[in-house]
Formats: sequence, structure tokens, C-alpha cells
Amino acid sequence: TCRESGDHGPFNSWDRQPYLSLQRTGQPSVQMAWRELSHNFFIDNYNLQEGVDNDDGSAYYHTHDNFLVGGNRGLKSDYGGHDNFHYNNVYGYVGQGFGICPQLPGHVDGFYNNTLVMTGTSVGGGEGCSGPGKTIVHDLKVYTPTGNATECGQSPPQSPGTTFHKVCCCFFYELVSAGWDSNSR
Repeated sequence: TCRESGDHGPFNSWDRQPYLSLQRTGQPSVQMAWRELSHNFFIDNYNLQEGVDNDDGSAYYHTHDNFLVGGNRGLKSDYGGHDNFHYNNVYGYVGQGFGICPQLPGHVDGFYNNTLVMTGTSVGGGEGCSGPGKTIVHDLKVYTPTGNATECGQSPPQSPGTTFHKVCCCFFYELVSAGWDSNSR
């Protein structure tokens, strides 16, 4: 995270400059190969934006099977970013699940099969909530302080397979005094 601004997070990508590569198809192309960001434990600090900041044109990411703690949101895809998929992740104490910009048809983002323990009650939103470049959203397990949430301004959210739960909001010492995990010190 940029300590001065709170921008970015533990992982930040920018894809502003095209490169000619043979990686994706074996033929010269500016379309890069898919990148994989998986099996990480990220802790956000210093008032950050998100654990994985796919910024400014970032594309072709499969971000999966990660444990990400903190941040304003899970998936961020803006300023020309596209084809960013977040799945099978756990987001702990995140403000919202995703913040997205509209995408071109055939170059959508995806946010699915994730578990969110949220500090807020908006699963996500942005201009990519509708239209031909609509972000793929489904099968989320969402825990909020109230047990309720909105998604793309809809209440209740409309994504198939998504479930909502109320998260316990108390201090650890309160759990111990209530009989939970009595051997912890």
C-alpha cells in the first residue's frame, strides 16, 4: 500500500504499455497470456483500497484460492481493465466485494464462489452491473453486520446461488466470557 495515499494494496498491477509476445497463441500478438494469482495470504494495511489492485488496464488475471484481509473491496477493475476473474477466495473484513467499470462484450470480469466477511452491506456495484459487458457474479457466501446486503443497488441481490448471513460482531474476550474457546488466553 502507498502509505501516503492509501492507494493500491499488497498486489498492484498496471497494464498501460502493450508488448508484442508469442505467449498467448504462439503467434505475435499484443494480447497477453493469462496470469494466475493464487494461494496467497494478503493483509492490507495503512488504509488501503484492496488486496489485489488490478489497476489501469490490467487484464487476463485468474485470482483464486487466496485469503485476503482488509481493504475497501475485493475485485477492482477499472480504467480499461478487463478479463479479471476473482473466484474461490476468502475476503475478511472487506468493505464490499467488487467495484467495476463497464466492460466490452467478450471481455467481462468475474466474481464468484467467494466468501466475504464484510464491514459494510454492499456486495458491490459500479457501471459494470448491467449491459452486454456485465460482470459475472454468482455463488457468494456473504457475511455482513446486519445479515442483509445490496448488490448493484438491488436488495436483495440477484446473483444466483448467493447466500447471506449475519456475522457475530463482538470482541474476542466477549466470546471467551460467553463460553466460546475457553482454553484460549
